[in-house]
Amino acid sequence: MIKTLILIPLLALQFQSVDKAFTHGGDYSACEKTLLEMLPQAENSTEKANVLWRLSRVEYMLGEEQTDKMKRREIFTQGVNYAEQAIQENPREPQCYMWHCANVGRECQTHPMMEQAKAVPAITKDLTKVLNSLSPRLSEAWQALAELYYSHPLKSNDAAINFARTAALNVPAGEPRVITHLYLIELLYERNWSADKRASQAADHSNKLEKMKGSANIDRYALADGMQQTLPWSSKSLGAMSDREEALALAEYALSRYRACQSPSVMDRNDFQSLQKWIQKHK
Repeated sequence: MIKTLILIPLLALQFQSVDKAFTHGGDYSACEKTLLEMLPQAENSTEKANVLWRLSRVEYMLGEEQTDKMKRREIFTQGVNYAEQAIQENPREPQCYMWHCANVGRECQTHPMMEQAKAVPAITKDLTKVLNSLSPRLSEAWQALAELYYSHPLKSNDAAINFARTAALNVPAGEPRVITHLYLIELLYERNWSADKRASQAADHSNKLEKMKGSANIDRYALADGMQQTLPWSSKSLGAMSDREEALALAEYALSRYRACQSPSVMDRNDFQSLQKWIQKHK
């Protein structure tokens, strides 16, 4: 055991420490300082990319803490720069693109409304790269795509819900990821389709999907690929229950996942409180 530990690269151990501090502590300035100290230690492109995308992630959180618009813009711009450097070092690492589009999205919000739409092509390009090529099961990428579609006036809210469900289905085992489930819960409850309407949509989608074999993941999942499958949160298929029935079943499932987690993050603890409030309101 001692010999094995000695052989573990110091950088890997530091990544574990930084990731734990980021998830559970929230001291993002300390994380930034540690990562900047690690960057010169990186011995190859993969290690450099792993430091740089984490720096981009930290800049995103530091920007979120700021209230001054110009300071936010400056921090998010730095996050974009770190992510772009990370992509140059390792264009096969999905997290480089995830934190690139996250910072691009926030930076654009510091500009006038008419300029904000300029960020959509860049965000879409990043998410398409991840989901069609690099990591088709990356839950947070599906959720980001859902949020993009739901907020965009020219994109489909129904596709957004299908993407949000795909995100929930791909949450890693052992992680509660309450926010992912809660987002889908709220979208479903608001749309409020009946079981009959969902069944008709299921039939329509099945016919379209037959013609789309081999198509890109994003195009297929926009049509609720797998509409006939059963879900972890219900014994019924998607086409056999209403939106609100699924939302309530998913809420109970999200509760059970959270309670089974041994060490939830600060974010999950906060999101769990929001979930409890939602359940109380909609009982």
